[in-house]
Amino acid sequence: MKTPNKSPFSILANEFIENTLEQIVRDYSVGQVFFKIEKHSTRSHILVQLNKFADVAKLRSKRWVKEFRDQYQVYFYFIDYSKLEYQLSKGHPFIEYHCQRSSIIYQNKDSRSSILKDRIWKKYRKKFNRYEDSFHHDHEIRRVKIERLISEDSYNSVFTSFEELIQYDLEYLEELYSGERKSDIDLNQRINQLLIYTPELQSYFVKKNQREYFLNELFAKVKKAIDEDDIIYNTGMFESLRIIEDSLFTLIEARFYELKHLIKKQYEKIYKVDQYEFHREEYPADEILDKAINRILTFTQLEQIYFFHKTTYGEVTTYYLLLIGLNVNNEKVKAITHSLTSIFGKEYKFLLVGHDRYWIQKNLYQYQSFFVFIMQGKNLVFTSDQNHPEPHWEMPNQPQHSDLYFHYKSALQSSLQFYKLIDGEQENYQGVDNIFALFLLSFCRTYIYVKTFYLPNYMTSEALWQLCIYADKDIYKYNYLFEQFSSNIFSFTDYNMSVHHSIGKVDKEKVNCMKMIVKKLMNELKITVIDGKLLDNFKMNFIYDKTENPLLAENN
Repeated sequence: MKTPNKSPFSILANEFIENTLEQIVRDYSVGQVFFKIEKHSTRSHILVQLNKFADVAKLRSKRWVKEFRDQYQVYFYFIDYSKLEYQLSKGHPFIEYHCQRSSIIYQNKDSRSSILKDRIWKKYRKKFNRYEDSFHHDHEIRRVKIERLISEDSYNSVFTSFEELIQYDLEYLEELYSGERKSDIDLNQRINQLLIYTPELQSYFVKKNQREYFLNELFAKVKKAIDEDDIIYNTGMFESLRIIEDSLFTLIEARFYELKHLIKKQYEKIYKVDQYEFHREEYPADEILDKAINRILTFTQLEQIYFFHKTTYGEVTTYYLLLIGLNVNNEKVKAITHSLTSIFGKEYKFLLVGHDRYWIQKNLYQYQSFFVFIMQGKNLVFTSDQNHPEPHWEMPNQPQHSDLYFHYKSALQSSLQFYKLIDGEQENYQGVDNIFALFLLSFCRTYIYVKTFYLPNYMTSEALWQLCIYADKDIYKYNYLFEQFSSNIFSFTDYNMSVHHSIGKVDKEKVNCMKMIVKKLMNELKITVIDGKLLDNFKMNFIYDKTENPLLAENN
């Protein structure tokens, strides 16, 4: 009885992959097949050398290539003989490493072409050095060009040159991880495809959505500006672009080192870039915080949670948390807050600020001062992935109170309208409660904006007041006025932000308390904005000229 020949692919220990390779050998003109498995990892690489260039594209497009990669961590590379030979002659480290005699698992006996030649390290090292030097030479030319353009204030050209340099780096990463660079794909596609090999790459780029990145959108705006003969003046992004490019350069250097080491030592030692670890230095272990985080995560999938502030007044402790994730909307934040209140009662409160990463990135020009202080490693208490990117911070960033004139005027006009209704001769009190609620929310938002350069939207009145205390703890001195209110002032305010069909009535005690709150808080805002000279004289005179009320004389 004749024993059947053992398949050369049995070393793979996977029947599906064995059968697939057997089928490829039958259907295509295959020269050699090489197999490498990474030490300390389940990932393996199969390089198939084909004799016909047309067969390469056919096999790369097969659906099972992605399925094997995702399901079994088996990475297929298809390359024709002429290109393989050319890459070896250049000293391409990815090809050199994978195409060793010790890695071959199949060779076509009838094939006239073979790259299995005896090669020694000393001869290859010269090729490797030339290959690496070529990268450094072209890279340095591009970096020098960018610095020259910055010195010449050629803003649009700086952005386009940074795009070219970042694309250049990403293409080299493709070469070093997959053996070749792909053509005719944009920045979004290139980053996403590289994430297959280098997941840490996602820590350098802020996402717009699941497939697109903020940086690609920025470069598209620059191109549009060039077409329209306009200029993008966002020089604050230059330093962030440098940081991204430096990070990519470091990845390339690490990969060069890794491949050089593997080729020379053949798995004796594998170089790994140190993983960045987040340390919670400022805040020690906190049972309440940990329990709250676990509860929050049952409501929504978050990328990160930052614990950035904590206050204790009397028996009440308030935790301030920034939630970053997709669809962390107002209703979800309210639901989470309500749930935490039901668990912890009145003894512990939680101020939740929720945003997605792309929104933060888009609004850095206004709110960077607020977020850059919060989004620090020492404040990070939860992350779903160590590779979430920081925003591309604008450096330098010069915070400005854009539209402060309108915010201040809104708060002032609300206070004046409140007084007009209360002191009116006709005793028409319809809308007093609503106007008071409007004033309190307008004051809080303006005060927070002035102190932190952050303008919150769609938050409850209690959350806004807690942010006021975070913005400046001295504002807490007015909390006693809230406590004197005959009912819960925050519930009262939130209720009166809606229209209710009822006759306006005035409780004298409540009205007197309202009047004191409006007077004290408006005076505090006046000291901060006017005495702080945050508005110029022209804008202030315009406000006073258009408004007549005794309150202004008090606040002028």
